[in-house]
Amino acid sequence: MLERKAIKLCAAFFLLGTSFTFAVVAIATPLILRHYRTSIHVTSLAAMRAHLIEPGRIGPWGSIEALKTPLANADGILPDQIERFQQPKWIFENCSEDRLIRFFDSCDLRPTERRILLNKRFWKIRPNGFEIAPSDALIWSLDRVSREQIYAVLAKNSANYSQCFPFVLPGVAFEQRLKENAVTVQNVERIIRLTYTNGDNLCFTDLHTAKEVLPPDQFKLFVGVIYETSAYRFRLRVTPDSDIDALAKYWGKGGREKRIKPLLSALAKVPESVPLSISYLLPPFARLRLYTYPESWNDPTASRQDCAFTSMNFFNESPDTNFFDSAYIPKVLESEYAPITDDPTYGDVITLFDPEGKAIHMCVYIADDFAFTKNGINPAQPWVLMRIPDLLATYYGPGKSGRMSILRRKDLEITEEHPLLPSSNPRQLLARP
Repeated sequence: MLERKAIKLCAAFFLLGTSFTFAVVAIATPLILRHYRTSIHVTSLAAMRAHLIEPGRIGPWGSIEALKTPLANADGILPDQIERFQQPKWIFENCSEDRLIRFFDSCDLRPTERRILLNKRFWKIRPNGFEIAPSDALIWSLDRVSREQIYAVLAKNSANYSQCFPFVLPGVAFEQRLKENAVTVQNVERIIRLTYTNGDNLCFTDLHTAKEVLPPDQFKLFVGVIYETSAYRFRLRVTPDSDIDALAKYWGKGGREKRIKPLLSALAKVPESVPLSISYLLPPFARLRLYTYPESWNDPTASRQDCAFTSMNFFNESPDTNFFDSAYIPKVLESEYAPITDDPTYGDVITLFDPEGKAIHMCVYIADDFAFTKNGINPAQPWVLMRIPDLLATYYGPGKSGRMSILRRKDLEITEEHPLLPSSNPRQLLARP
């Protein structure tokens, strides 16, 4: 299932609030971008682990295990339904007439498809290019190869929202997931006809076209599948041999060691290994929001609580609403945080940048390759624990890359080295050689 994949998906995932956009970008150049930044390779979702992550991933966090739990809010609003349900239009920017003709001639189109796309009556001239409004019949007509050729070009322009931020699907497992959710075989075949490949990824963009064909009940089931969030349930395994002091130090940052140590100590006395949901170890802000949607909160500010607000409030007993102020975030980042070049640890803030250096997301590192995140300023996006590769696939899309910076609160500096295992280091997992 899209682990990411699918997204931002982005406008929800990518429609960050103005407070975050202006605040983080305001300090990105003077503070973050001059420090260590890691080039990120977006891992294929087809290669992601789909079920229980093997137990015993040991690090300074202890021994953990995680169970993938697709989280969906099928009865709620969709994160980016305005962008997804628009009548299809293809925008070719910075493109001359001759260049566009040569492009369509180079695609593996059927004669009828090529004739339609080369008919200039269907072209709308834009200041720096052209816009084409393809019919649903034409979109259905494209085979996987021609769809991939055209959509790969469209994806280079963010104005083509659906192609730029496609749903990224886990191949055969996607078909199985549809069938498990009562989508009929006939409709599964229809949906698969609209998919295409992008590198190692199976992608889908044409939600409007599918909606015109699928029965309403089947379309609702389909939407429930592709909008699932790749959330994880996360458990810490405590045994009589566990180093309780070390666990309390790792999970008790922010002055919470004394609060969680009694529980950890009690579990260590149980003869057999006891898995503990890490939700019991999270600070109140994160614990209360985990696996919930803003629209379910009786809080008028909940829908405004984006990724920056979430990350900056992670350790707070109660939310600091000053983080809604676009001028407040850079001040706090500059005075209370510092970029780090070593491995991340619990509570560090991960900031993602696009290739141009613009900040596009913030989340909080938890352990292994997991982060606590709120994807965008949208009431239809939940607070979840996600794998960092899934986040990257969500925010960068197939074949794209960006940069990552890690910030640590100055009062949370740790004095004792706790090196991460090589297999669990996000820098090593995600960085290009």
